[in-house]
Amino acid sequence: MARRSSRTTKLQTVLTDLPDALIVEILSRLPLKSLCCCKCVDTHWYCLISHPEHLKKLPQTLSGFFFDTEDIGRCPKVARHFANIGEPPQIDPSFPFLPPEFELVRLEDCCDGLLLCCSSQHPFRRLVCNPATERWVVLPALPANSSCVAQEDTFHLVFDRDVSSHFHVFQIVLKDWRRVAGINIYSSGTGSWNFMESGWDSDSTICGRCVFHRGMLHFVSAQSTVVSVDVEGKKWRAISVPEGVERSELGFLARSQGHLHYMVHTGIRQEVSIWCLEKYDSDEWTLKHRVSNNKLLNARGKVYYYEYYIISCHPDRSLICYANHRDKTLMAYDTDREEARVLCTFGRGDLISCFPYVPLFSDSSVPLSS
Repeated sequence: MARRSSRTTKLQTVLTDLPDALIVEILSRLPLKSLCCCKCVDTHWYCLISHPEHLKKLPQTLSGFFFDTEDIGRCPKVARHFANIGEPPQIDPSFPFLPPEFELVRLEDCCDGLLLCCSSQHPFRRLVCNPATERWVVLPALPANSSCVAQEDTFHLVFDRDVSSHFHVFQIVLKDWRRVAGINIYSSGTGSWNFMESGWDSDSTICGRCVFHRGMLHFVSAQSTVVSVDVEGKKWRAISVPEGVERSELGFLARSQGHLHYMVHTGIRQEVSIWCLEKYDSDEWTLKHRVSNNKLLNARGKVYYYEYYIISCHPDRSLICYANHRDKTLMAYDTDREEARVLCTFGRGDLISCFPYVPLFSDSSVPLSS
């Protein structure tokens, strides 16, 4: 034991004697979990990892949540908040850096550090911004021949910092207020919109929040499938939901620890089941966990499914993040420890939207302006 302790001390001494720039370069190549452990080496390493300039090189994880609440007794009745659950940066949710026509915005989507916003004064105007660097770009209007039936909330942002510096925006086009006709796709690479006819079943209808994974944007379909499409609108796919899931029990998609997850509330059992698509090219889901409604809310007695709302999975940990409407709190359930805890309160008003946020500190190659 003494010999092992001596070797560890010598190793720490050697690493500590290295130049800071070299230490940061080494740390930038570590997986996120190992990087978090390195914060505990000593105060110097903690300061190196937390330094704003070094954050640009280091991997990031869930920092907090943007969420809107509505209170008819408040003016304005809708207010946006940012709940910081990790370490800085502290984000001003009013986005004061945006241009005047976007002084008031509705947050429509958030993906890998970028936000998609719609102007409240001009509902057909949208921009993509990075609140960590205060850079943004206004999207061009949809082509005139794209006027078609489309729901208000059918715009989705797609971005993966590890794959490309370009982002995409998807608008789901409906042919009868229900069935999908196709998708309008904006590419920051070309700076233009392009319409692609749907390659899914002609009766496909989608619902809930989408998830970008492995170059594909995934949706839950009312036809008991998970449908997906790539960023060019050329590859379309349909994946069957886990075996045994009832057709009426629509699930929720999330991405965690490199895998696509499907979560569904089972009314009969009063629980949430969590499935993982461990082999992405297959249609075989693996049941990872079941958790009762009571455990999620730390409550006794009967808990109904509408008393909470699943928001997402933590991108790097075994956590389910959700809103507790009983206590007006944002909570997380650790499936490894089988325990729930409160992250923050959303206070006055009703929660109307919530988006997890992973900061992007280095976006010089992303086509944004300031």
